[in-house]
Amino acid sequence: MNDKQSKLAILPLSRIKMIMKSSPEVGNISPDSCFLVTKATEGFIAYLVRQALKSSDNKTRLDYSDLAKVVGSIDTLDFLKDIIPPKIRGDKYLEILKQIEEHEQRIALEDQEL
Repeated sequence: MNDKQSKLAILPLSRIKMIMKSSPEVGNISPDSCFLVTKATEGFIAYLVRQALKSSDNKTRLDYSDLAKVVGSIDTLDFLKDIIPPKIRGDKYLEILKQIEEHEQRIALEDQEL
């Protein structure tokens, strides 16, 4: 990677290359491909932030809830739902967990009756 590419990128190219190398399918990584992946990542982050700012009430500050709302509302960002889920209170989570357990118990009982 040359100095010109390093100066044009915001994210550190060495970190991107390290992440790319962590995949077992990846062999050699050319400096140009690393640079392109870095610029694409920067563009994606910029898109995500712009969308979150559009939907935010506060145009000067971005909160986690703004990102979670955008991830939940844009279909193409579905792959991020597990990474950026909407925040819920602990008591609501425990209530949902209890409902899931009760549902699973009912299914198990129905299976035993068959």
